[in-house]
Amino acid sequence: MSTISKATVLSVKEYGKEVREYTLKLEKNHYFEAGSFLLLTLEKKDDYTRWPESRNFSIASAYNKTGIIKLIIRQVGAYTTRIFNELQIGSECVVKYAFGDFLLPFFDKKGAICCLAGGTGIAPVLSFCEQLKEGGMQHRLHVFYSFKNEEELIDLDILKANVPVGQLHLFCTRQQMSAIPHRRIKEEDLQKGGLDYHAGHFYICGGETFTSTFKTYLENSGAENIYTDEW
Repeated sequence: MSTISKATVLSVKEYGKEVREYTLKLEKNHYFEAGSFLLLTLEKKDDYTRWPESRNFSIASAYNKTGIIKLIIRQVGAYTTRIFNELQIGSECVVKYAFGDFLLPFFDKKGAICCLAGGTGIAPVLSFCEQLKEGGMQHRLHVFYSFKNEEELIDLDILKANVPVGQLHLFCTRQQMSAIPHRRIKEEDLQKGGLDYHAGHFYICGGETFTSTFKTYLENSGAENIYTDEW
């Protein structure tokens, strides 16, 4: 059953002009699985029998007892513009959580976890990092992350701290950066990763073309466990 909770903004971090990371404190803190998403509304009511206009965002952190969560939001329309204008440190919003099935495997505790993320699609991957670390299973994590430029390289410190050396693959599409390929992720990059397509679990989070391209490739390559979170 979903939970409706007020949430207070603790901090706001900017990644260029269009992307922000919001750290929120939940008034009602209930357990959720990494990879879940929530609905966020700016409307405040005493009775939510009819849920107001809102937008859904992946939770970019794993459950913790403090009730602190993170969201990564790109300004792409009227409602996200409202969020950027109205949500400042100390202000409140209301969230309804948790939803979705873009979740870590429940029974398999050994297979590789391979994540392909484009832009703000890194959000659920960051939650995976925290949950796998909590269980001492960071060694399973492989991340292929494509971003526009250095400004929009989100939470690199968290990725480096949790993804084993040689299993974090970064790609910058619109800027030359030292030691980072200046291009999109290619199918050959996955092939070089030495992943077991049959035993591994593959998570794809990005735009429609990004998602469909890699889903088709993995299906044709014999991958059996493919999860997508398209936006």
